[in-house]
Amino acid sequence: MKKSIIASLAVFLLAALFIVTSCDEDDDSNPPTIALSEELIDAKAGEEISVDVIVVAEAGLEKVVATTLHDGVAFGTPQEFTTLTFTYTYTVTEDDVDPILSIQFTAIDNDGQEVSKDVVVDVELTVTQLLLKYDWLLSEEIRELTVENDISDVYTDDIYRFYANGTYDKSIGAKVDAFSDLWYNYCYWNFNEADSMLILSRTGAFLEDVRDTIMLTSIDYEELKGDVVYYGLDAFNTGSEAVPYEAVEDYEKIFYATTRSADFDPYQVGDADDAGPAGTCNDVTWEK
Repeated sequence: MKKSIIASLAVFLLAALFIVTSCDEDDDSNPPTIALSEELIDAKAGEEISVDVIVVAEAGLEKVVATTLHDGVAFGTPQEFTTLTFTYTYTVTEDDVDPILSIQFTAIDNDGQEVSKDVVVDVELTVTQLLLKYDWLLSEEIRELTVENDISDVYTDDIYRFYANGTYDKSIGAKVDAFSDLWYNYCYWNFNEADSMLILSRTGAFLEDVRDTIMLTSIDYEELKGDVVYYGLDAFNTGSEAVPYEAVEDYEKIFYATTRSADFDPYQVGDADDAGPAGTCNDVTWEK
């Protein structure tokens, strides 16, 4: 009798264990999934980007957390969403340029299961932002007729600095030419994005107005290249040139990007000439 009771109890316990195990297996849910409309986005600083997010959560959705990452490290305040579908927007800033920018979406369901997916944003600066971010050292002037660097040595330490208010300065450095550096104020700049045209204005000591035009062909974090046209170079022929200068010549100017320094010194070395040779700048009106 005792053996029969023990056997019956064992069968009952095994059946109960089977039922509980079966119920646990039935209650298990799949982890959530995330689908993103974009996984790699090209953007410029100042642009707004958007990503459509779709979440599937069998156990029900608790929340989706969107986190901005700089080089994989959380940056700024995360945002939370509680709907299965939504559109996420983000305005790219200049702070997003140097690090690797990504947005991580983490979906958490009501069972505590979670899954993450990232969108990477490849950020580039606009031409204007690059001009303002760096100082620009004039390095080479490639003459089209000879395809050789024809820059005068006195200009190889010239550094240009652009300001957001539309003005610019040139640091002449220790090497000064015999006329231009001692005659002109460096005044205003304008970049026409449609034509890739950078115009720099100068005002002479007799208040003459001069515009220098550079047709930008490329610019990045390292260098700027642009085409210019020089007039009247034939006046400098001495008769010893292998390729005499012509009245009109095409050149390519190359500038190197350098870190903006507190030691930047407009015009010649020292503070005495910081007002410039002309002492003023003529007003300019740019064509739109």
